[in-house]
Amino acid sequence: MSTTDNNIDTEAADEKCCASCGIAEVDDIKLKNCDDCDLVRYCSDTCQEDHRLQHEAICKERAAKLRDELLFKQPESSYLGDCPICCLPLSLDPKKSVPYYCCSKLACKGCTTANMMRQLDDEGAPNGCPFCRQLYSKSEEESERQNKKRFEANDPLALREAGMKHFGDGDYDGAFEYFTKAA
Repeated sequence: MSTTDNNIDTEAADEKCCASCGIAEVDDIKLKNCDDCDLVRYCSDTCQEDHRLQHEAICKERAAKLRDELLFKQPESSYLGDCPICCLPLSLDPKKSVPYYCCSKLACKGCTTANMMRQLDDEGAPNGCPFCRQLYSKSEEESERQNKKRFEANDPLALREAGMKHFGDGDYDGAFEYFTKAA
């Protein structure tokens, strides 16, 4: 056996025995981790108290690192969810995402731009939603018909937009009604 093998075995053995008295973890003796750092294990509260002076400095340092990791860790995604096309988290900045009422999806600007580039490159490509590929409405009347269909389905995105329109027009009661339905 080489010295590196001995070091690995020693480290593995150290993980499964009390840091203070050296008792190994077996069926009848269960070791518990240090509450703050999880670096060492103890067989009893007495052993933890006896070992505190030796372990305190390392423990505080490790606990600070764990706290910083927890505080500054970026979330997996935003509360808006992920873009349904590229599956990347949507930005919290509303200017960096585009709502599509035809399918009630919120897509990132990157996917919207890529869809526009595809439509420009391929002249025969239809001008439509990047997710559901539904063609954009050609008239205001057709757009209103699509929106009405979304309202009847109680689509939260469409209801929110209707609330924003009423709010912008100064109809605060109507805006509140739509926002309440959307929530």
